[in-house]
Amino acid sequence: MKAGLLMLFAALAEAQVLTLQEVLESVQKSYPPLLAALQEKQAAEGDMLSALGRFDTTFRARFDTDQIGYYDNERIDIGVEQATTKWGTSYYGGWRLGEGTFAPYDGKLDTRSYGEFRAGMKMPLLRDRAIDSRRADLQKADLNRRLAALSIDQQKIVILQTATRRYWEWVAAGRRYAVAEQLLELAMKRNEILKESVRLGQTPAIEVAENERAILQRRSQLVEAERALQLATIDLSLFYRSGDGKPRMAGAAQLPAGFPSQEALTETQIADDIETALRRRPEVERLIVQRRQTQVDAELGRNQRLPNVDVLLSFTREGGTGMVRRGPTELKGSLIFELPLQRRAAEGRIVNAEARLNQIEQREQFTRDQITAEVQDAISAVQTAFRRAKLIAEEVQVARTLEDAERTKFDLGDSTLFLVNLREQATFDAAVREVSAQADYFRAQALYELAIAEALAPTARRPSVK
Repeated sequence: MKAGLLMLFAALAEAQVLTLQEVLESVQKSYPPLLAALQEKQAAEGDMLSALGRFDTTFRARFDTDQIGYYDNERIDIGVEQATTKWGTSYYGGWRLGEGTFAPYDGKLDTRSYGEFRAGMKMPLLRDRAIDSRRADLQKADLNRRLAALSIDQQKIVILQTATRRYWEWVAAGRRYAVAEQLLELAMKRNEILKESVRLGQTPAIEVAENERAILQRRSQLVEAERALQLATIDLSLFYRSGDGKPRMAGAAQLPAGFPSQEALTETQIADDIETALRRRPEVERLIVQRRQTQVDAELGRNQRLPNVDVLLSFTREGGTGMVRRGPTELKGSLIFELPLQRRAAEGRIVNAEARLNQIEQREQFTRDQITAEVQDAISAVQTAFRRAKLIAEEVQVARTLEDAERTKFDLGDSTLFLVNLREQATFDAAVREVSAQADYFRAQALYELAIAEALAPTARRPSVK
């Protein structure tokens, strides 16, 4: 009994109307191309970690020995060095021990019995103070993380828009099938009545033949509609997936009874569309981030034109016993100046960066113009599709009125079944065009949402099915 109830509940759950929101949630959870796009963020995090690696603490150890010759000695040198992001400063510390006999010119290698402890720092005053290659790479890696997020957003809105179109195409295919099925049922129900009427001599036999011809025609239309529905279901299954990521074939019982109501865009909404699109669309911000990366290269180039003026400070302390001609405690300072005379590497970097900045500026302007045009075109498409759907809906009402009138005339003996079939076919054709017009409206709505990046809004507007 319990197993039977579980099966019943499962069947009822399967028969629930499939909503657009469910499809989009499935896309975000299980759609492979979107999941692949999300890896771009992880890759950017890896690049960021690599850039941070240039500031890793470095440990060094060295052992040297001189044997057999006139001088006999051993030396151990251990040290650590730490670069920082603050003013390009680096610090170091260490310990070394030298024992044995040394040549007079190598006397600095000799230490007292406990060795020599050292610590110091290097700080640039001009070049590499505001920025250096390590910090430039770190800044660009951080900006790359933003670029990765924008790339994901860009792919996401395209994928969701495609999924939305596939959903409405599936709904439209289901509605066309339903219209074709209703038309066939109408002729099949009438067939038995006509046969009885012919048997009683009230109707010519040719009317039965005419109705059977209509049945065959309508069965052909139904088969065509069935194939279109199957294709739309298969296309939708690429986006509608199960929890384990496998495509799911939506059942006929999950088709909604009709399209949601269509709404025209308001004037207030239209006025804000372009500004909204320019604010949300990832393409513009991608260029802004790329411009910032190029500015980092330009800053690095200008920095490299400066001379190297570095301050070095070091402190040493000798411990233990022994005779060395220094210390035991010393504080040393150095000022180093270095300047390449041509500085062509720096000049080349600056020229390259400035050219790319001009290039990005032109691309940004065109991208803004392109987005504006896309939004205007999307608005026009939605408004046109809305008006067309309304007109065809009125045409369907008129066609049905004429169909009912023709059927009444036939019942009164004042018409023929041929004319009734023509009226029913005209209604069918208008109903199919109405479905197409409604689908066109929601496809246009999907393109409009793509143009304004609605998927990136805090709460996206989603029409609900009937």
